[in-house]
Amino acid sequence: MTLSDPIFTTLDPDQRQAVLHDGGPLLLVAGAGAGKTRAIVARILRLIRDGVSPRSILGITFTNRAAGEMRERVVKALSEGVAPSAGDLVAHSFPSSGPRGSNLPWLGTFHAFGAVMLRMYGDRIGLSPRFVIYDVRDQNDALKSILKDLNIDEKKFPASKFVWLIERSKRDGVSVEAAAMSARWRFISMAEEVGKAYDAALKEAEAVDFADLIRLPVALLNGAPDILDSVRTRYRHFLVDEFQDVDAAQAELTELIAHGAESFCAVGDEDQSIYGWRGASAEPMLNFERRYPGARVIHLSTNYRTRTSILSVAGALIAKNRMRREKPIVPSREGGEPPMVLVHPDQEVEGKEIAREISRQISNGVSPTTIAVFYRVNAQSRAIEDALRMLRIPYVLRGALSFYERASVRDAISYLKWFMNPGDTVSLKRLLKFPRRGVGDGTLKKAREAAKREDAPLSKTLSRIPALSPLFVFREQWLAELVQMSPAEALFALLKGAGYIDALEAAANEPGLDREGAGKGEDLENIRELFRVAEGFHGMGEESLQEFLEKVTLAAEESSGEESEAVRLMTLHNAKGLEFNTVFLAGLEDGLLPHSKSLDSDAGLEEERRLFYVGLTRAREMAFLSLARRRNLFGLFKDTAPSRFLYDLPASLVRWEGSLAVAAPPSAPSSPLQWRHSETSSQRRHGEIRYEEEKPSGSSGRESRKVRHPVFGEGRVEAVEGTGADRKIIARFPVYGLKKILVRAVAMEFFD
Repeated sequence: MTLSDPIFTTLDPDQRQAVLHDGGPLLLVAGAGAGKTRAIVARILRLIRDGVSPRSILGITFTNRAAGEMRERVVKALSEGVAPSAGDLVAHSFPSSGPRGSNLPWLGTFHAFGAVMLRMYGDRIGLSPRFVIYDVRDQNDALKSILKDLNIDEKKFPASKFVWLIERSKRDGVSVEAAAMSARWRFISMAEEVGKAYDAALKEAEAVDFADLIRLPVALLNGAPDILDSVRTRYRHFLVDEFQDVDAAQAELTELIAHGAESFCAVGDEDQSIYGWRGASAEPMLNFERRYPGARVIHLSTNYRTRTSILSVAGALIAKNRMRREKPIVPSREGGEPPMVLVHPDQEVEGKEIAREISRQISNGVSPTTIAVFYRVNAQSRAIEDALRMLRIPYVLRGALSFYERASVRDAISYLKWFMNPGDTVSLKRLLKFPRRGVGDGTLKKAREAAKREDAPLSKTLSRIPALSPLFVFREQWLAELVQMSPAEALFALLKGAGYIDALEAAANEPGLDREGAGKGEDLENIRELFRVAEGFHGMGEESLQEFLEKVTLAAEESSGEESEAVRLMTLHNAKGLEFNTVFLAGLEDGLLPHSKSLDSDAGLEEERRLFYVGLTRAREMAFLSLARRRNLFGLFKDTAPSRFLYDLPASLVRWEGSLAVAAPPSAPSSPLQWRHSETSSQRRHGEIRYEEEKPSGSSGRESRKVRHPVFGEGRVEAVEGTGADRKIIARFPVYGLKKILVRAVAMEFFD
């Protein structure tokens, strides 16, 4: 390969170094907008064109979307002008998928790779090759049944809490009771009992959950040297994207494979590590040279996305973090408008002003799809949604119900899971609901008890249930013919023969709504769309059908709704990996960003600052930073304090709507942050209130008494003004500072 090769024409010097790196470990520190995907794809192509077998290359990333983009670029470059079919792009998620699968590297997510490992070697740990994958909804359904069997009140101990605890225990490699003690649960024995019952339920159903897709392959590689040697022999060149977001189990899986590879390239940016709440840590990246002796570190220093004016602010912000590598950021797009800080009286006005600015931009020719509004928590979206609807601006919520989460699609997948594995009672319970087959929880419980007494497979006792007997007979016929059917043909034959399609067609002719509130015909159309997805998978028989089932099960974890011509609304966590011309960051207030749960932890505050940084660096052209003086959130209406992160931004680098007079950062209780706002004409139109620091004055003998306020909590009275109905107190509260309060307007308690 020469430097004149076409794959080098768009690379900068840093990217070129990364592409040409030969053996040994390489850490590619790729900041926001640095063109990392371009570099990764070029590196894969360079290896292949230098004679490396595509099947010896393993590429791991965190989302199906990112893996799909990478796969599409590689396929396009290798096809040499021959456009791939949509089916090729879908089916290439798996090794050996499709007629040309052997000519491509394996590119996918950690969980998809774990599923492949378990299909190949799971029999070593007693796992059937027909195992099914439980997503979060399946886990909740299984745990709800367990809680019912154990007579545990789900209102006091919801299934979702146990899902979190079990995932944490598997992720950290400890028992459920140890995880419960670490989380300071008081009901350790209950957690242990539920954890054991959950493990038994998975074993009975021949199922694994998402945490198992990482945990079990790690156990296999650690416990079976021959399997480890086989995997290392097969994958000689290893790449991991978004390395700053690996958890402990993923880091261990990475090390097990990487230490035997000819080349290992980890790509990431610790400044974008924002998933600590689910166990992710930038520690493996920050200590890369210690974990991988002799490693080379290359910085992709050029930002190709964001204007200098925004990038300068983002750089000043993230420089305040200590747990990071110092790195240069060189903007390639000069100029641009500085970010605008907008202060509003409350969240309703905030929503209206954001919607008004979006309307103005759309009127000026900006496409709605290039505009995004980010917020810290989902509850913030309501006021913004209302304002957008008032102006008839279309929007979509990223992270809302995806195609694979729709009821009819989940029904179809449950049928497929159960037909592949009749011991899966979670899927069985779902398929029994539509169409109704006259089998309830009591009957299923008796079948489980009979299976335990007889030490027999659950499928054997289930087949004795008269209402299920025809389904088992049809299942045997379907399995016998499966070897001759493609995934799409098998799925259609299953749903048709089981009566599901006929039931949907009958329901479509009835008046009323389906389970998502749309017309019942939508259910049928969703199933047709699922058939179209299945048509993208080549091959015949059980193996191809298993690949399809894994694809849709893993895809259910990611949301859709990205195609419509509409403004994007999403949490800051969902914004990762995206970019837009114009970005609004709403709710820049202490307690929201940074979140109240992070205020007592330096590590938590640094992650919240990284979250702010990620939001800012999604913007190509314009950024608006918005906050409200009062906010009603989760039913509580209270005064706010500006985000402490605003103190990280040099005033000369931002534009202000009005002006803020600040005494000190909010971290200094003795000098609480106060608002002082100039009244511009637009602010007066909204009837905006002036907020100024109140000076203690007057005296009525109540000074130094304590007061308990329903919103501000416990404080100390410093002065009293007025008499009778006009009496006001001036009190200082630890979080909210000095407040002047009309006594008759609020029920307060005074005490010494």
